[in-house]
Amino acid sequence: MAEVRGVESFTEVVNPDLMDVSALMRANWLPPCWLYDPEIVAMRIARPTADPELVTGLRAGDGRLATYLAFLPVSLRVGELHARGVFASFLTASRDFRRQRLSDRQQLLAIDKAQARAYDYYVAVTIAGTPANQVVARAFAARGLPVRAVTNFHYLVAQAPALRARVGGPQRIIREYDPRDEARAWALLNAAGDRAELAQEIARADVDFLLRTRARVATYCYEGNEGIEALLHVSFIPVVRAGEVAVNAYIEIAAFGALSPPQREGFVAGVLAAVLRDHDVEAVWVPDTGSMDIGPFRRLGLRMAPRKFRLLLAPLRSGLALPPAIGSFFLELF
Repeated sequence: MAEVRGVESFTEVVNPDLMDVSALMRANWLPPCWLYDPEIVAMRIARPTADPELVTGLRAGDGRLATYLAFLPVSLRVGELHARGVFASFLTASRDFRRQRLSDRQQLLAIDKAQARAYDYYVAVTIAGTPANQVVARAFAARGLPVRAVTNFHYLVAQAPALRARVGGPQRIIREYDPRDEARAWALLNAAGDRAELAQEIARADVDFLLRTRARVATYCYEGNEGIEALLHVSFIPVVRAGEVAVNAYIEIAAFGALSPPQREGFVAGVLAAVLRDHDVEAVWVPDTGSMDIGPFRRLGLRMAPRKFRLLLAPLRSGLALPPAIGSFFLELF
């Protein structure tokens, strides 16, 4: 283990090199976890509306990156209130400096930057029962602000062999997203959160990046007479488990528009058939956020995974409402 160093030996670094970030994550995240290569990090943070000043780390005196945390700007609707928020992602701290509580320092650094830029809310997703929840609580307590787990949720999952037996073949009404679909896709994306109690309002500037140009994603569209009527957005993430690497498919967005229940089920089955045909995936995952119709996924055999996640919400300034609990949310970031 590296020598424990004094507090003064760590310096802030803004938007650190993703090779350094990847090395930090891969050395400190224990399997099962994502394979955190630079491309995986970039697909989350390199969006057009990102603010590089909110992507920070602490570097040790010997030059090693010791912590990392990305705050991504988001437009939020919290109940009826429209607000500016930050979504916290990728918090990592080196175990070599565990006695220094660098996770706490990193959180405070990022919170202070977000407050200086007049953001309203902090949002994050954590795994229930992990130390990250205490780190966030301590940081906001130090600034005299509350933080609350406003809901818990699970993923649904099915293994690829079981799905192949259920989904049939791809359908002609399904095609991949094209840049000419941008305007309609933007409308579908934001309509998907209309009924959620907490919803991210996706910026039009981010649409093509989210759905097409970033690595490891595919977006499937339901073709109607006058353009696309629905879309499913899928990411393909390598996962490290027991010394082996497999790829999981994650349904990140399901925007069903005005499709009827039978149309939704056919659309989901057709998309999963295309995913299984074109990608070597081990399993398919979909989050049960309360705002997404997961009925079509359940009818195809996806079942609740045991791990529980928490959605954290905190005001970044006093006087902002903080709901005690919510029953549904829409986010594309987590």
